[in-house]
Amino acid sequence: MSTTVGDLLRIKGAKVETITAAETVLDAIRRMSAKHIGCLAVVTKAGKLSGIVSERDCLWKVIAEGKSPKTNRVKDAMTPLKQMKTVAPGQTVEECMSLMTGRRHRHLPVLVDGKLTGLISIGDVVKFMLDAQQSTIDSLEKYITGTF
Repeated sequence: MSTTVGDLLRIKGAKVETITAAETVLDAIRRMSAKHIGCLAVVTKAGKLSGIVSERDCLWKVIAEGKSPKTNRVKDAMTPLKQMKTVAPGQTVEECMSLMTGRRHRHLPVLVDGKLTGLISIGDVVKFMLDAQQSTIDSLEKYITGTF
């Protein structure tokens, strides 16, 4: 049985850091820096997901273009929801890995009935898969050596 996105969120936690589209890019950069994360979910005042803004978005769409992060808004740098892939809690971690590597996405919002319930990163997926592989290796070593 494969591990699902819901299982991964139970392990890592489902808290999502958010920002509104009207806040400045500098606000987004500062929030990501303070939380040591690479992405924020962009939500409406009602809390509905409208997109994501990543550190790369801020760098490529604002800084590299010579625009000021103090005056440009998150809406100018974010990736809108209509251009993104999202996942559901029932999808497998392996499906997410395939989607992320195939489409070169580093973050996937997790939605249930259109409501944001989590956000997973490529780092979350890779760490989970490496931990699972190490557990399998450890079990096989114990079986082979008879020390289980």
